[in-house]
Amino acid sequence: MKEFYLTLFFLLCFLPLHAQVDENPEKVINDLMESLSENEVDLNMQSQIFDELLQLYERPINLNRAKIEDLEKLIFLTDIQIKAIVDYVQKMGPLESKYQLQAVGGISPTEIDRLMMFVRIEPIEAESVYKNRLDGQVLLRDQFNLEKPKGYQPDSTATRYLGNRHHLYSKFQLQYGRNFYGGFVMDKDPGEEMLPIDFTSGYLMYEGDKLIKTVIVGDYHANFGQGLSLWTGTSMGKTSEPLSIRKRGEGFRKYSSANENAFFRGVATTLSYKKAELSLFASVKNRDADLEYNADSSQLIVSSMPTTGYHRTQSERDKKNTLEQSTFGANLNYRFKNLSVSLGGFIQKYDADSIAVKAMYQYTAYEKTESSQYWLAYNYGVGKMLVFGELAMADNGKPALINGLQFKPANNVSLALLHRYFSPYYYSPWVNALSENSFPAGESGFYLGMSIFPISKVNISGYVDVFKTNWLKYSIDKPAQGYDISLRADYNFSRNFKVYVRYREKDKYKNQSTGNASGYPTVAINTKKIRLHTDLEANLNWALQMRIEKSFYKEENQDDTDGVLAYAGLKYASSNGRLACWMRYLVFDTEDYDTRLYAYENDLLYNFYTPAFQGEGSRAYFMFSYQVMSNMKFWFKAGRTSYSDRDEISTGLETIDGNARTDIRMQLQLKF
Repeated sequence: MKEFYLTLFFLLCFLPLHAQVDENPEKVINDLMESLSENEVDLNMQSQIFDELLQLYERPINLNRAKIEDLEKLIFLTDIQIKAIVDYVQKMGPLESKYQLQAVGGISPTEIDRLMMFVRIEPIEAESVYKNRLDGQVLLRDQFNLEKPKGYQPDSTATRYLGNRHHLYSKFQLQYGRNFYGGFVMDKDPGEEMLPIDFTSGYLMYEGDKLIKTVIVGDYHANFGQGLSLWTGTSMGKTSEPLSIRKRGEGFRKYSSANENAFFRGVATTLSYKKAELSLFASVKNRDADLEYNADSSQLIVSSMPTTGYHRTQSERDKKNTLEQSTFGANLNYRFKNLSVSLGGFIQKYDADSIAVKAMYQYTAYEKTESSQYWLAYNYGVGKMLVFGELAMADNGKPALINGLQFKPANNVSLALLHRYFSPYYYSPWVNALSENSFPAGESGFYLGMSIFPISKVNISGYVDVFKTNWLKYSIDKPAQGYDISLRADYNFSRNFKVYVRYREKDKYKNQSTGNASGYPTVAINTKKIRLHTDLEANLNWALQMRIEKSFYKEENQDDTDGVLAYAGLKYASSNGRLACWMRYLVFDTEDYDTRLYAYENDLLYNFYTPAFQGEGSRAYFMFSYQVMSNMKFWFKAGRTSYSDRDEISTGLETIDGNARTDIRMQLQLKF
């Protein structure tokens, strides 16, 4: 294996430098997804932004009629860049060529190429072709492992799953003109029974330009402010796009994911009059919970609220949709020139008497059967600067605060600053702000992001985040501090051959569980990762991707550990665009969980997969997509992960006897 690493390293360093290729939408999304996945976020549960990018790719925005809120869906563009594009079109008139965008300051040729994947340039009068256009699609997907885990083995003496090991998913979407949308999703997780379908979700939506801006009936997202109080959609957090720290409060958006928790169900509407917008919503739905009565049966207590969405065993099914959750809220937004101010709040109630608090770090801030939240958010842009923020207040009067700044001191330099503060007593059930901890009560910190083009073809980007907590956290029993640093240098030898080096370091504290110390002492831990990555496309048909990455973990009173991962991937696309194939071979060797490494994989449309590799072994996968007809496309993927350091994979009902796991995925898309 060491010989493989050395061979791959020299290949990365001495690849030919003359190949040429354009960036593609798939790679843009892959880069963002891989960066997000390293924050241990379930990508399929947080896929709203990426669903919209894929939809924009299939039905691009006309740049000559695009509004700021339209371009805000393109998360790789900064707010300053978006405003500059819109202002340029309004000032200079309709665009006729993408090359006119070179006159917009602060946008690199690479960013223009990215933009053009999701927009088109047409005369405004050409929009009439979409007025009565009906578009739709149906997706059918099946995923399963060839090896049968313990939970699927016939054994009458043991607990087992109620259903088969197939993960079945279907999606239907419909769009009429530019105003009417509809869709539904059905999802059956592995181990769940076939009928009735475990999870179904649907919506009908109208978007207009006059008094009624949005109406949604069914399932929807509600996103306001900077996520301190209410944000149910995707949260980017700290990623490879270090300037994308401002949440773009989109209000209400249709919900089309398989996450069984992070959405509202009911009705939502936004009314617009001149410079003001009023958003109102009501939601009543049932969620999973473990309920029990107290000793004299006078109070119904919620002992836990699972969020996995799994209903594979009888005990999991007994918790399904047992707790009613009601949420009602409103938001008033007013725009005056370059200033936007929002004021809102919501009330949420569970149909129970109390909710148990079982962890010490939750004793100051916790879920209650009835709670309310209020917020005041703002953003103000002038020239090459944008300031934004939000002040949120829980019903106990305790605050949370975010303030940020984005600016361009020069055309080749962009900076972002952000400060955050959460009271130890602040809690919102829908908090989704930029923070180090998923439970941010008691956290404060400063974030600095940058993107610099020092010379042609070179981009240096990254961030520094310094944080501290003044209350207990999960896995740490005292206040502590830490930092998170990410630095990336990209060099574009040509449009089709690119190399980047990325370094990331995180330093924080945790409780140490060791037989050599009494109790659980708090110790400093330090994690470092360094990556060398290349993308090369020799021509329109063939592309090569290679990577080597190393991780280092240091913990007080413990031996240092490390890990390494390397892969080579190949892509083929036929000249007629009907066939595309992906292949990858990856090897990994990490000493423990703390030195695990991630690698995002090409996957089925609207499906995202970023496995974490730990231990010693290899993974290979092959995938192809084929355009069967103009309105029909088929995907197939087979992958196999083999371990050389174990004879058994996973634990509990997921245990597989053997050292390999083989996953199969198939998907069919029908368009009309």
